[in-house]
Amino acid sequence: MVSIQHKPLEMYEIPRVIVFGPNAINKAPEILGKVNLDGLRGLILVGPHFGKHLVDKLECRVCDVEEVGELSPEGVINLARKYSNVIDYVVALGGGRIIDFGKALAHVMGVPYVSIPTIASHDGIASPYVSHVFQMDLNRYGIGKVQKSPIAIIADTSIILEAPRRYLLAGIGELVGKLIAVKDWELAVRIKGEEFSEYAAALARDSALIVLKNGDKLRMHGEESVRVVVKALLGCGVAMAIAGSSRPCSGSEHLFSHAIDILAREWGFKPALHGEQVALGAIMMAYLHGMRWRRIRAFLQSLNIPVTAREIGLDRDVIIEALMRAPSVRPDRFTVLSMGLSRKAAENLVEATGVA
Repeated sequence: MVSIQHKPLEMYEIPRVIVFGPNAINKAPEILGKVNLDGLRGLILVGPHFGKHLVDKLECRVCDVEEVGELSPEGVINLARKYSNVIDYVVALGGGRIIDFGKALAHVMGVPYVSIPTIASHDGIASPYVSHVFQMDLNRYGIGKVQKSPIAIIADTSIILEAPRRYLLAGIGELVGKLIAVKDWELAVRIKGEEFSEYAAALARDSALIVLKNGDKLRMHGEESVRVVVKALLGCGVAMAIAGSSRPCSGSEHLFSHAIDILAREWGFKPALHGEQVALGAIMMAYLHGMRWRRIRAFLQSLNIPVTAREIGLDRDVIIEALMRAPSVRPDRFTVLSMGLSRKAAENLVEATGVA
């Protein structure tokens, strides 16, 4: 008799509606209706410097608006108490900080949220997860792992195009890092026997390939370049939702970036943009994986994306210390750095790749 081994039940939470392109925000009332939020009471989150002038475009007649300053667990908890049993959904209208705040608030309150990004610097616009450092802060307040996919995403490329180009370039750096994340995942399958999703891995890998194959479009700062990046970032969000973790999109290159953010708090310096740090990490981790790291470096350089620590205002000591600390940021996540990297090897790595 053949024994049939049953795999555990899988359940995905992915966005129901995604609209992106020029003037997509004008579709907001229609989108809210499609996801059955029209007429319900919402809370629109905006940043202190950008986003307020866009609120009227949502045409939400029964919405409150809150300006979010610092990204903090206290802020999330205070708003959750203030609007308990008052609102039915959250709209995060802004950059990565606002999106993360909205995601965490919706998670705590148990309501759906809509993502309306104003920059395309990282894949948080579509992923179910918040940044690692923010999740660490939330954990200290008893808030467990945030896993909240947006019910809808409205990515207006004409709005995103208004942001400084540096943010879009950071988004490209974030996407290139997916090549490393998938390699690390495959390594963990071979060494640790981790579960692997071909579909999620393919989506993440293809998101990186989209930008690698569209260098000419990305060199031109126009709506088409924004569209390429946004489309790829959306694919990453779906990949993570399918995988049930950030595994397909976050490997050693992200652990390196997270380590820099943690060091910034301890040592009192300002970190670079997340995607810029990931890009540096991608170059070095590609070297460790035996990949064609020079091609990755040349591609980034061709778009004027920083490829050295100096270009993003970081010291060599920070890079080396981040490489040493990276494996301990998430001990559960096996990557090429989990194989053991001595300080001398880290020094050789930054020199060989020209990062520092």
